[in-house]
Amino acid sequence: MSTLLERVRNRHDRWKHELQHRFRTDLGTRARVFAWATSGVALAAIVALLVREALGDLDPATVLAAVAGAVIVRAAMLRPAQPPHVHGLPGVPEPEVCPAPDGPDRTPFVLAVRWLGGLLALAVAFAPEVLVTLALLAVALPATPVLADKVALGRARSRIRAALLSYEPRFVLGYGGYGGGPIHVDMWEPHLLASGDRGVIVGLRAHYCAELRAAIQPSMPWIAAGSDVLGDMRVLTVPTMTTFFYVHNAPGHLKLMGIRSVRHVWLGHGDSDKSGSHHTRHLRYDVLVASGEAAIDRYARHGVEIPRERFVLLGRPQSGDVLPAKVPVTQVERPTVLYTPTWTGNGKMTNFSSIKDADRILHALLAADVNVVFRPHPVFLRDEYWAARLAELDEILRADHDDPGSPRRHLWGEEAVRGLSVAECMNRADALVSDVSSVVSDWLASGKPYLMLSMAHDLDEFVEAVPVAAGGYMVGRDLAGLPEVLDEMLHRDPLADRRRQLKVHVLGDYEGDESARAFSAWVHEMAHTPMVRG
Repeated sequence: MSTLLERVRNRHDRWKHELQHRFRTDLGTRARVFAWATSGVALAAIVALLVREALGDLDPATVLAAVAGAVIVRAAMLRPAQPPHVHGLPGVPEPEVCPAPDGPDRTPFVLAVRWLGGLLALAVAFAPEVLVTLALLAVALPATPVLADKVALGRARSRIRAALLSYEPRFVLGYGGYGGGPIHVDMWEPHLLASGDRGVIVGLRAHYCAELRAAIQPSMPWIAAGSDVLGDMRVLTVPTMTTFFYVHNAPGHLKLMGIRSVRHVWLGHGDSDKSGSHHTRHLRYDVLVASGEAAIDRYARHGVEIPRERFVLLGRPQSGDVLPAKVPVTQVERPTVLYTPTWTGNGKMTNFSSIKDADRILHALLAADVNVVFRPHPVFLRDEYWAARLAELDEILRADHDDPGSPRRHLWGEEAVRGLSVAECMNRADALVSDVSSVVSDWLASGKPYLMLSMAHDLDEFVEAVPVAAGGYMVGRDLAGLPEVLDEMLHRDPLADRRRQLKVHVLGDYEGDESARAFSAWVHEMAHTPMVRG
């Protein structure tokens, strides 16, 4: 019996979770839930009135109380959402505090409305008129703060919508991430705005709003969605909006994708062979902007079957800032090597980082008599543990840099991570040492050699799992042979022709700023093309 009850309970929990998910991400499901709730409340009122009529005691005052009670219960039976707020949108004042503090929890009031609504139905059916009146007042009392919050929510949404109607944005950049915001948003915002069209950013994590804006310093207005993202966007999606762009794999983006009157476009935040570049969630997007054929092959290789016509190949706009090598690395007297350990990810399956062995790698680079630009993933700087680790690694370079007997010059710390862009660091370097990362794909635009560290795969399966490694030199997770591989890359570089072929496959046949111009032209076209669904 207990096993049967557990199965029933588990099935109910799954059904409830799935319904809640659909309610948050699908307007059709939301409309049906609202219809069921309205029908249930109306049915309870009707049954109560029919019972009272059968008892021969129905009068207009009782009918009015039943109708008023049903309206109040239906309006206050769900918790009010936290309202959205906005920054940088003409016509809407800046909030006094950001992130705005959560409003009072109305859950006790909502529960009281539901239970007292049931008592009101019983009173309508059986009780004297004076008790019906008292029951109606009892329902209205806890409903009042709930309804007041809902009125405030409606006003906030209406005020922002009016400003958006005047501003006439053509696109939305949806962002549900937090720590990587300065990388993800900064990567794409200038290229989107290069279309000549107006856009807005919709952030899904209101509690990180101030932190994200301070780090990103966006040019576009920023809308911090409230706790009901789909409800907000149902109101805030104005007719001029045609396209929503996404640069991050946050599951919360499904709430934005519940708006079906616009097209949803995946941009991502870099071309790499990490799982984020071939996620099954990408099946939901109407269009996927990819750099080259390698991206399409990647999805197919991992069993994510997306029709070819949903891809648009536009190269990598950011690679236009990466300059080609002036001379081959083999002719540089003391090369400069850029070392870019990637972030450790959110678990073992997404951890491709060499940061734990970075001290050994830095010492190997110094032994190879090269200058080093050390630029770890910027998210490391936000983590207390890794910030301390980075200080130790920076000290390795500082000691060599300050040694009067050393001719080597290095770049590290804040200057390398925040003072310079990735492209600027690339342009200072003659060769790259990197983990599995989109940095490698962007580096291909330079034509310079690169060495990839295979921290998650055995070396004999690395190229199959990470095809971009075919154009680079490789070292396994044990770093065996690193000095010899560095020597081959820096002083002989036999893979130059292979890199040139791989560049077209990964980044498309674009040179200089051709990709950036093609992308901005395509964005402009989409911004002025309404989405029509079959």
